Amino acid sequence: MKVIFEAEDAIFQFDEENTTFQFGWKGTVGLASMQKVMRMAVGIALELEHVHWLVDRRALEGYSPECRIWIKNDFVQSEGKEMLVKIDKIAVLESESPMATLSSNVLAETIKKVNPSIESKTFDYVQPASNWLAGIIPEPVVEKKSGLRNLFRKK
Repeated sequence: MKVIFEAEDAIFQFDEENTTFQFGWKGTVGLASMQKVMRMAVGIALELEHVHWLVDRRALEGYSPECRIWIKNDFVQSEGKEMLVKIDKIAVLESESPMATLSSNVLAETIKKVNPSIESKTFDYVQPASNWLAGIIPEPVVEKKSGLRNLFRKK
């Protein structure tokens, strides 16, 4: 994962090998950071066939009103539309703030209206989310059965 942009309220990373954007939102995200990150993502995505998003909302408190308006009215409808159709999966690391989660979910639904085929899942940790986006399925955990179980079976 290569850091493309970082500010107080946002970090944008890109994993070239797995064509995955990782958006990290912190505190209250301002319009300047949101526009910078999303426009950079568009620039990269236009060169790709498809892209995955990992959205880390764990430290998110919310988006400024200007951010929400810009995403819903400008980005989704024009600037980002071509990128949004290239998204096939979105993995989300959820915020502990109910208001941030609600706000993010409203924006996610707006994005899904442009591309209803996007798969999305919520995760607690980065690694499982990254694995899901990359199509890596972890080996199932096989419980080792103890020979003692046979002692307690009824005959």
